[in-house]
Amino acid sequence: MKKLCIYFTIILLMSNTSIFSQYKKYEVKVVLDSVKSVKGTLQKVSAEGIAIEDIRGNYYIFKAKNIVKVKVRNKGLTVIEGLGTGAGIGAAAGIAIFFSGDGLHNSFDSFGDKLVGTILLTGVGALGGTLGGLVGEALNTKLILNINSDPQKFKKEYIKLEKYSKSYYLDKPNDIKK
Repeated sequence: MKKLCIYFTIILLMSNTSIFSQYKKYEVKVVLDSVKSVKGTLQKVSAEGIAIEDIRGNYYIFKAKNIVKVKVRNKGLTVIEGLGTGAGIGAAAGIAIFFSGDGLHNSFDSFGDKLVGTILLTGVGALGGTLGGLVGEALNTKLILNINSDPQKFKKEYIKLEKYSKSYYLDKPNDIKK
């Protein structure tokens, strides 16, 4: 059991150190009135509309009259990523118990007990990861603008988006807080 705790601690520490090495980036999701939503990096913003580059490198320009909602968040843990990570860690712990032969064989004598233990740990890990993902998603959300295809409302609100755009970082490098 000590070995399992040590391995679990090492995995958690390794996953957290990679988070600190990332510089701050933002993901923008634009909900439109006529086409599907687009996620990507906010390139430019003006009173007339916004420009987004998606993960495939496609460049989109949207007019204010077509924008229903804009959501800005830090790139980070999502619910699905949390679910997958938690289930993976739980499954790894369960498999370690399943194949262990020292110390734990008294607690899990039969194949069925080991299988149930593996399934339970996978489920607990998935639940914990999902909760972590929910918290991460809530903490990472920076701004939500409900425009509702109103160009006048967008003109009033677009300034809030500027600090999340790539052009802001390029035009004002000394204003960026590290």
